[in-house]
Amino acid sequence: MLGIVPLVQEFGLSRLSLFGVSPDAITIYLAFIALIAGQRSSTSFGFASGIIIGILSGNIGLNMLVRTIEGFIAGYFHIPDSSHSTTKQKTRRIYGAVVMAGFCGNAVFAIGYNPLALSPLYRIAVLGVLESFLTLILAVILNWLFLRKSLAD
Repeated sequence: MLGIVPLVQEFGLSRLSLFGVSPDAITIYLAFIALIAGQRSSTSFGFASGIIIGILSGNIGLNMLVRTIEGFIAGYFHIPDSSHSTTKQKTRRIYGAVVMAGFCGNAVFAIGYNPLALSPLYRIAVLGVLESFLTLILAVILNWLFLRKSLAD
């Protein structure tokens, strides 16, 4: 599964862009891993997916850093197995992890990579919010189609 998500991101979702920003399936995957397995696992998966997406896109160092940070941030939304949380609570946690990890990851990426020489504040505020919103829409769709059954367990 780890190798499929970066491929879907790089060759599928990156083509669906709005103002140069596309939804991020890797952030959703990291949020799901963080919710189920915890911060350490999501950080490790973030690092590994950063390597894969970095090799595919040609910017390996920055992608490893961004994905590792996203996995770390998403790990704060982990729900322990002993908590007896409902599906609705888990769904809220995934959405929160997607928005926070996506925004923080995009902020780091905006600071590190700026090919159009736009203001970093503009890239963080406008493009970060737009990417977080698009990723949240994708997370809602994926939750409705697939994740709801996984979270019910």
